[in-house]
Amino acid sequence: MHFLKVGLLFAASTLSKLLAGLIVVKIIAVYIGADGLGRLGQFMSLMSMITILAGGGIATGLVKFVAQHRDEKVQLRGYIGAASLVGLVASIVLGAILLAFATPLSHWLFGVNEYADVIRVLAAAQFALACTNLLMGLVNGHKRVHAFAVINGLGVIVGASGVAVGCIYWGIRGAMYGLIWMPVANILFLVPWYFWGLRFKLRELMPVWDRVKTGQFLQFSLMLLVSVFTMQMAQIVMRHIIEANNSWVQVGYWQAVSKISDAYLQFITVVLASYYLPRLAELRSRSEIGKEVWSVYKIAMPVLAALSLTIFLARDFIILLLFSPDFLPMKGFFPWQLMGDAFKIAAYIGGYVAVARASTRIYIGAEIFQSCTLVTLCYFFVGKFGAVGASYAYCATYIIYFTVVQAGLQIYLRKGGDA
Repeated sequence: MHFLKVGLLFAASTLSKLLAGLIVVKIIAVYIGADGLGRLGQFMSLMSMITILAGGGIATGLVKFVAQHRDEKVQLRGYIGAASLVGLVASIVLGAILLAFATPLSHWLFGVNEYADVIRVLAAAQFALACTNLLMGLVNGHKRVHAFAVINGLGVIVGASGVAVGCIYWGIRGAMYGLIWMPVANILFLVPWYFWGLRFKLRELMPVWDRVKTGQFLQFSLMLLVSVFTMQMAQIVMRHIIEANNSWVQVGYWQAVSKISDAYLQFITVVLASYYLPRLAELRSRSEIGKEVWSVYKIAMPVLAALSLTIFLARDFIILLLFSPDFLPMKGFFPWQLMGDAFKIAAYIGGYVAVARASTRIYIGAEIFQSCTLVTLCYFFVGKFGAVGASYAYCATYIIYFTVVQAGLQIYLRKGGDA
């Protein structure tokens, strides 16, 4: 019963973020069109990188260490202090980089210098993002599921409202400021919870140097750094390729179909991360791992196929519901995008075996392989077939990646014995 309750709370939290994201995209589509959505896609990628990397990407590690040591005050204090230290140093470095390169970044992302001031605001806001990541790690680590759901829900409402107001009244620049505000909004609810929910004191967040604990956090930071930079940088480069061969409107179409993919795949990846990954981690023999992988394939792939077919058949309705009639030309992107989604999830089901066995080198190699393949194929297909070539590249990338993962998985399972 407790598991069901926790699952429903996490599902509600995920759903609220998903719905808010779709509403934000709808507002952007209506008020600034496909051209604006294409340009904002560049800023969304930058925001994704900064949101995760603000504070050194310590949230995942903090959840793990707080959950392990929450009843050991000395150890807990040490891990929180080390996380604060990593977060502070990382934020200072990240802020300095954003301030120093605001103008070149604006030119690289958008082709103009006029959004440098937005990047400077982001340089200041990422300190609040670092604090948000730290406090959210404490929420999760203490398994305060109700608090997590409530804070996320309220933060999403306040944050999304900021994007909507910014977009409606100030266009693309207002939308950018709103996107900065959206993840920062959580801090309005996290700070009161920290003091009155956990009853912690401010001094417990003071940075503390501990070589071992700091090193443990930096391992998580490295994995996040590679993951975030490879995929988000790949998307930024792909938008440039599409724009150079077509226009920002075509970039907007590709961005829109990618958002649909992100929306429905989010639920599948949440299930895989919350059930399948821990299950793989606890299995001790390769034969058991093989059976578990096959059992997940038998359930996940038919569900994904049915979902993809439904989206394909209802694509006109979905475009009008989530975007506007101006986005109807993006229909041609759907078949290849949905096929790529299927192979992506199929590859991830096999690839999670490496993650569960804590193979950092394989994880990093896989992220780099995906990104390089995606960009290379995008350059070729977009040049030959136009903007829809980006979806061809996406589909081809995950067919190749699925093939490579399956080959590696079969080699791993054939060895037999302990995992």
